[in-house]
Amino acid sequence: MLQKKRWIPVAVFASIFAYVAIDGARLIHNFTFAVTKARTEALRQQLGPLAKSDALSPLFAQISASIKPAVVEVRVVKKVRMESSPEMNEFLRHFFGDSGSSETQPKMREFLKRGLGNGVVVDAGKGYILTNYHLIAEADLVRIALPDGRSLKVEWTRSDPQTDLAVVKVNADNLIDAPLGDSDAIHVGNWVLAIGSPQGLEQTVTAGIISAKGRNTGQTNTFQSFIQTDAAVNRGNSGGPLVNMKGEVIGINTAILTESGGSEGIGFAVPSNMAINIMKQLIDKGKVSRGFLGITTQSVSPNLARSFSLPDAQGVLVTMIDPGSPAAKAGIKEGDFITALGGKGVAEPNELRTATAALPPGKQVDIEYYRAGKKTSLSLTPQEQPAATASPSAVVVPRGSDLAQFGMVVDTMTHELAMQYGYDGVPRGVLITKVRPGSAADGQGLTAGMVITQVQEQEVSSTEQLHTLIRNSVATHGVRLRTMTSSGRVSFSFLTPEEPANP
Repeated sequence: MLQKKRWIPVAVFASIFAYVAIDGARLIHNFTFAVTKARTEALRQQLGPLAKSDALSPLFAQISASIKPAVVEVRVVKKVRMESSPEMNEFLRHFFGDSGSSETQPKMREFLKRGLGNGVVVDAGKGYILTNYHLIAEADLVRIALPDGRSLKVEWTRSDPQTDLAVVKVNADNLIDAPLGDSDAIHVGNWVLAIGSPQGLEQTVTAGIISAKGRNTGQTNTFQSFIQTDAAVNRGNSGGPLVNMKGEVIGINTAILTESGGSEGIGFAVPSNMAINIMKQLIDKGKVSRGFLGITTQSVSPNLARSFSLPDAQGVLVTMIDPGSPAAKAGIKEGDFITALGGKGVAEPNELRTATAALPPGKQVDIEYYRAGKKTSLSLTPQEQPAATASPSAVVVPRGSDLAQFGMVVDTMTHELAMQYGYDGVPRGVLITKVRPGSAADGQGLTAGMVITQVQEQEVSSTEQLHTLIRNSVATHGVRLRTMTSSGRVSFSFLTPEEPANP
């Protein structure tokens, strides 16, 4: 009996332990769900009183009234020379007595093109106005129209095309400025107001939310980390402020994504923190200095990340290092996977590029990265960004050996092919001459004219060697390729064999 009494509690304990071990995940999930459901219901119950109070209307009205006096119109005039048609020559001759060239001959004429946008006064005492570069670019005349009806001459303008920002200096009394807020502190879903002159309708206010942060339109030679908003932004809103619920400017409206030409709920603004940095440099130095590391990078897919023994795909892969650059001097190597710069995480190439540009040249910064699956860090000193260079284009001539499992055709590189595709000399590798649309190669961004230089980590120099390396490496899981373009840009891709087509 004693043994039986001792055995019962042990058996019960063992059963409970087994039950918890087996169903622990389900219990945790149910508990989390219950907490989330209760919180959601509580929040919904609070919406009723808030909606009845109509709290947003007076808030929007107060913010608008406090910011609108700082929003100005930027009016520009550009002289445009263009060739007039014979019909235009005849019209001008008939109505204005133009005695120019024969009616049947084209004639170069000069016209005045007028433009309208906005700006926001950010320093009333010194007369500084923040606006867009594209508004004043190549303008022959710029004037500022204030909300009180005054029209001001411009003392000087200073611009930064790579961020589409400009500073305009005026000399006037009784200006009202707007405070610049912290764009890093905003969140997706936050309310914002956009103020500007869409279609010439000055002092127009629209409301929306922050739709996304860190947007990039893919334009080269620019630095973008746009705030996306669904507040209505149209032509004429350029240069106007995007304002948070504290009455602070957290962005400068600069572009829209549209097929109709009007607002479709996708507007972009330059973040205020970027604008503050650019504005300060333009005012103090008349130009913008940017940090430069001397690396080319790419994002990685989960498959490519696993092939490099990386914990995840959040970061940027180094594909090329400029000789003598800060990165080269510090010991950064091709294949390193950067996850943080200056203590801030970077998840994709545009994020790293923007963060690098914001670095002051000559000031040491820490960089964290993975190499051969191991996390490490080092310090380097960025230099000033050099002028950008253009990339040569390549000629596409399909030919060569078929890699049907990846959807591309390759050929051993020759002097003739190197010239046809725009290479300076004959690079070591195998040339891609054709990529099938919708194929695995196409999906990974491979295009005709690229040269495959490595399979996994093996150098390759002929189609026969490429086939052998792929056959030995790919199995059914896939293969990592290193490719290079005629401009010298290096990238990595991970290709998975396609399923054979049904007969």
